[in-house]
Amino acid sequence: MVLPLLLILAAAPSTQTWTFNTDGTPEVHIGNVDGAVRVDAVDGNDVVITVVWEGAESSRNEVGVEVVQEKGAIRARVCCGPCEQETWSCRRSGPSVKFTAKVPRRARLDLATVGGPVTVAGVKGRQSLATVNGRVDVSGSEERLDVSTVNGTVALAPRKVVATSVSSVGGDVRLKLPAQADVRLEFNTVGGRFNDSPARLGGREQTYGSGTHAVDVSTVGGSLTVQQ
Repeated sequence: MVLPLLLILAAAPSTQTWTFNTDGTPEVHIGNVDGAVRVDAVDGNDVVITVVWEGAESSRNEVGVEVVQEKGAIRARVCCGPCEQETWSCRRSGPSVKFTAKVPRRARLDLATVGGPVTVAGVKGRQSLATVNGRVDVSGSEERLDVSTVNGTVALAPRKVVATSVSSVGGDVRLKLPAQADVRLEFNTVGGRFNDSPARLGGREQTYGSGTHAVDVSTVGGSLTVQQ
């Protein structure tokens, strides 16, 4: 029974956590490759970042992780090898790395993944979110929101809508508007649909309320669904 036990231990996730005290409005930058990023807003001023490696212990030296605090910013990233070597391409055989972060509600986010989803819940500060192959889910936002994805669905449920930009190549976009939304929506697409109806080349415009805040959505083959 020793060999199966060793195999289980080799595959068990490895976890590391960092805690940083901030002024309550930090910038949080996270970059990941082949793994998810999840950020949840919490009360207080601390930023807590947890990294989980999933894979054989022998392959974990292929993927390094750097988490640092620089003045008002927290920066966390995956490095393909030792971080000081600045290697830019990762081997697909390496372990998967998952970032989770607990941040103050007024934190500002800059998140990017290649091959993994991004999920943000309850963060009120401005957000810039990008994926290459991964969905984006955001709920509870109140300030500027910029989202870009190559191949992934986008689901947005803001608590308050202000200036918003969404760019998707092959993924659908779903926008759930809060009550009494005040939005001027512009949707540009090549082959997508707007609320289940074909959108002509060049796009569609729709106003909700008095149309104070601009929401720009562009896709190549993706559709846009707006829920009120």
